[in-house]
Amino acid sequence: MTLIDTPEQQALADAVRRFVAERTPRSAVRDTAFGPAAYDPAVWRGLAADLGLAGLIVPDEFGGQGGTAADLAVALRELGAGLVPSPLLASAVLAAGALLALDDAAACKQWLPQLSSGAVVATLAVSEPDVREWIPAWPATTATVSAGAVTLTGIKSAVLHAADADVLLVTATGPDGVAVHLVERGAAGLLVHPEQCLDATKSLATVHFDGTPAITLAGDAGAALDRVADLANLAVAAEQVGALRAALDLTAEYAKIRYSFGHPIGAYQGVKHPLADIYTDWALADAAVRRAAEAAELDPEAFPAAAAAARVVASPAYVNAAKNTMLLHGGIGFTWEHDAHLYYRHAIASNVLLGGPDYQKDRLADKLAV
Repeated sequence: MTLIDTPEQQALADAVRRFVAERTPRSAVRDTAFGPAAYDPAVWRGLAADLGLAGLIVPDEFGGQGGTAADLAVALRELGAGLVPSPLLASAVLAAGALLALDDAAACKQWLPQLSSGAVVATLAVSEPDVREWIPAWPATTATVSAGAVTLTGIKSAVLHAADADVLLVTATGPDGVAVHLVERGAAGLLVHPEQCLDATKSLATVHFDGTPAITLAGDAGAALDRVADLANLAVAAEQVGALRAALDLTAEYAKIRYSFGHPIGAYQGVKHPLADIYTDWALADAAVRRAAEAAELDPEAFPAAAAAARVVASPAYVNAAKNTMLLHGGIGFTWEHDAHLYYRHAIASNVLLGGPDYQKDRLADKLAV
């Protein structure tokens, strides 16, 4: 892996880009995002079965593609550009990443093939109300052991695709410390309350556990979740970079065809200078994502800092680009009919998704030991 995509990764990017253009253009994204379902099942089947993205980072021994974090970043850049609603981040990144990072061979054997096929959707439930950290070191959610059975009690907030998940991986504090527990859909005492999200392409929910039966997964939960946090940062930053570039292209194209005083508005400094700044921001953010993807494969010790740096660079750059996408389109950029607000909503929400700016800066400082 280098900072330039390999031929195989270029082919993957082309395949995902074609899929997005043909199967889920922005008109279809609108229909799904503002419709009753969180995602289009046919699109999800295409992403999982046709493109193999649901098991992209899962080893082939568990029915996956055996791809790398860099391959994941390539796919998510294209999906981010299209604002494609899907449970890919929740299931193929967070849940699959957690299972792979834990040392529970039985759970991997049972669930990873189903996640890789897309037949089962899973998610990771870690964040809690009124807690700044995305992954609290000591969750308020508790695990109680009685007669060999484990039950969970507590609340998890902002859980991605919890309402769609067949399986939830839940952090809880028990008699032996913090562990990850597996809860299946329909378990007693499990209540999922969907929340309205600013970004209509994302599905979030608050999850309540009231004596809910669970299975404790083997492995070092702290180390596994730290690895998942790195992978999540890379994934979200890659999606942001793809969406940023799409917003830039959308605005640059409009600047060529919208005329004012006999000239395209792109000829005026008030338009072309912000566009140049956005391009510079995109180039820096894209380089940060590529560096993080490279580190994941070739320099694992540098990966945590590189992934956090990618989020720290990409998040504000995308928010600025999305804001200017609306502003530089003039009045039409503020209308419901135009797509500018879709990118703005996505940018604002992804800025705080899986850990907000201050959390990410603290994480970067911690990984750099400063």
